[in-house]
Amino acid sequence: MVLARSVEEQLDERHAVARAAYLDRDIAAYGALFSLDLAYQQVDGSVIGRQQLLSDVAQQFRRRHDATWHFNREDLKVEADEVIETLVQLGTIEASAFGLIHRSWTLNRSAAYVWTTLKGAWTIRRVQVFSEQIRHSGWRFGFRRR
Repeated sequence: MVLARSVEEQLDERHAVARAAYLDRDIAAYGALFSLDLAYQQVDGSVIGRQQLLSDVAQQFRRRHDATWHFNREDLKVEADEVIETLVQLGTIEASAFGLIHRSWTLNRSAAYVWTTLKGAWTIRRVQVFSEQIRHSGWRFGFRRR
């Protein structure tokens, strides 16, 4: 007997897909996680769509050398045709210039993600960022770490 996976397990799987796509700099795979009518409300209240989000992420891909993060799921509401997931994400990001100069930042973001199913897969339709703190955490000089 095969048991159906819980919504939480299904979303964890989608988060794993997002992480792999981001780390592999695979903009197509990353973009597939978001619906075409995405509304992404940034911490300042401005709302961007899928095209702008993917443009911003592609720019991050060009500069980013390394990234690590994890999230804590604070809430998960399952409604008729959507799931609202509230997360706190904590991470570090490192960008490099010329392969020798490395700058790192820490990220602390709280946001709600509204997921819907599209062709049998969970996709993000709306995001509301409640808070976001990005802090410079240092410089490093030398060759890139492997």
